[in-house]
Amino acid sequence: MTDSHVTDARIAELRQWLAARPGDATAQFNLGCAWLAADRWADAMAAFQAALTLRPDYAAALNNIGSVLRQQGQPAQALDYYRRAAVLRPDLPGVHNNIGSALLALGRADAALAPLRTAVRLAPDNAEACNNLGGALLALDQAPEATGWFRLAVRHDPGHNQARFGLALALLAQGQFREGWEAYDQRWLDPAFTGDERRFEQPAWRGEAAVAGRTILLHAEQGLGDTLQFVRYAPLLRARGARVILQVQAPLMALLAGLADAVSERGKEPPAFDLRCPLLSLPRAFATGLDSIPADIPYLHAPPGHLSVWSARLGERTRRRIGIAVSGDASHPEDDQRSIPAAAFLTAFAGIDAELHVLQKQIRDADAPALAPLHRHDALIEDFRDTAALTALMDLVVTVDTAPAHLAGALGVPVWVLLQHGADFRWLRERTDSPWYPTARLFRQPGYGDWAAVLAQVNAALRTG
Repeated sequence: MTDSHVTDARIAELRQWLAARPGDATAQFNLGCAWLAADRWADAMAAFQAALTLRPDYAAALNNIGSVLRQQGQPAQALDYYRRAAVLRPDLPGVHNNIGSALLALGRADAALAPLRTAVRLAPDNAEACNNLGGALLALDQAPEATGWFRLAVRHDPGHNQARFGLALALLAQGQFREGWEAYDQRWLDPAFTGDERRFEQPAWRGEAAVAGRTILLHAEQGLGDTLQFVRYAPLLRARGARVILQVQAPLMALLAGLADAVSERGKEPPAFDLRCPLLSLPRAFATGLDSIPADIPYLHAPPGHLSVWSARLGERTRRRIGIAVSGDASHPEDDQRSIPAAAFLTAFAGIDAELHVLQKQIRDADAPALAPLHRHDALIEDFRDTAALTALMDLVVTVDTAPAHLAGALGVPVWVLLQHGADFRWLRERTDSPWYPTARLFRQPGYGDWAAVLAQVNAALRTG
């Protein structure tokens, strides 16, 4: 009998029981659990609500209502139910873990820390709580302690793929590349990454096999910035005698064509090849360490024709030209932490005599009024060749952690990157420079969510630099 049949049988049994005993709160709760196991959210919610009506102090029902709301993408509403459950049953570790998890989903890692520490104190062997605590600590720029909790989560549950991935991020953030890149390959076991994985019959290249005389497909994953950063390895493979095919996002194809023998659009069938490697697995394949990052800048160049067109559009330079990008991909899970509202971002330029150019093609409606007085070019940008030409004509780029930061760095343009507390692993920790991009200067939040301090630092640097 399959699991679904077992669930159906259990549901039928509980409904029969309830027909005879409609006032049994425990049976209503158990029915809700059965519906929950069957992914029947509305039915589960109705059963848990019925149990709560019969027993208003039913902490487990409150907790499970919160879990249904989380499944439906409502972490704020779930948090309210979790907290009500915690008041009734402060001894339940799962409730505290759920509070912390909901707060993490709401981008409130600072608030999540206390309930998650309570969860692991009450249940030291709870792998999920250990993983969540590691995630909160990593977001709060406490990578060494986060590493320990991720390791503990994996020890308690060797199949906890999110904890393995979190461990990779914590190690890489600290510059522990050898173990970090190895662990980073575990991302393909995390459901959050399966959409980026391509299924190919050809074998994966992990650095051991010789590539001379063979064709290797380097395929993009994750975002545009990731592609721009790690495409630097393509020329290194060609130098080893490989024929390289790049499979990248459509807006990048024309700009990156000079780095490969052929370029294919991501998601479409590429030309024939012998070996393959995801772009973000190349550092592992090349055994990249902090002292061996390939940073021969520039490794990208704006096409001369596009440079001529954009130079004519911009006209004669009369003041310092600064390109800006205030936001990245709105669908990024950490967008609310990485992007800055345009009105706030522009306070960094108060009193600065400069010509500000918006490098983004996508302008959010909420940002449009603040950016209206600036030089906007989104209507004229067709692909990244235009963005590269526009960027190359800037004296400086000031941007949040998004694709224009990587493009400017790859072009060798001076770029100031504004980073959230507990920034992405590629920016390492406690540094104002980047070994990936020699022309980059990093401005980090001194505390969680503190953009005001970052913007004040940028303003001061603009006045003195």
